[in-house]
Amino acid sequence: MQNKTRNTYAIIFSILIVTANYSVQFSINEWLTYGALMFPFTFLMTDILSEKYTKDEVLSVVKIAIMIAIIPTILLSDWRIAFASIISFYIVQQFDVRFFHYLKRKYEKQWWLRNNLSTMVSQFFDTSIFFILAFSFIMPFETIVKLIIGDYLIKLVFALADTPLFYLAAVKLRHITFRKI
Repeated sequence: MQNKTRNTYAIIFSILIVTANYSVQFSINEWLTYGALMFPFTFLMTDILSEKYTKDEVLSVVKIAIMIAIIPTILLSDWRIAFASIISFYIVQQFDVRFFHYLKRKYEKQWWLRNNLSTMVSQFFDTSIFFILAFSFIMPFETIVKLIIGDYLIKLVFALADTPLFYLAAVKLRHITFRKI
């Protein structure tokens, strides 16, 4: 992956991270935050990148995106949310990209399996780690569990719903090279 391509993906990725981190501060109801509606796109993006690029190239994009997102996240979010988001996202994306590539090697033809399974497992851990780190000692545990369940269920729906997008962007169009006009 060329530096310009990597940096462009990292900027897009960081915008998604910052937007999700800002919007997670606002509850839709006692089970759900607005962050649950934005954050699944980060997992879709890593899956699309993982289909085309190596594990190390994708992890490089993730690391750069997190570094770009740190300051805006701190400025726009409560410090607990910023800390929890960066920590959970970094840890879980390491797992997600590696798990995706493992599934890609093991089940080469089952593109839908790697897209859905890696995202569903990773988002469970990300959601759990994030809400526990961000809201422990300031919210009742029962409320945190409700938020984990609500956010995770929405993320599951998004993971299944993004399967056609993944197919189109990562599988169907992967051999197309865009040239400058």
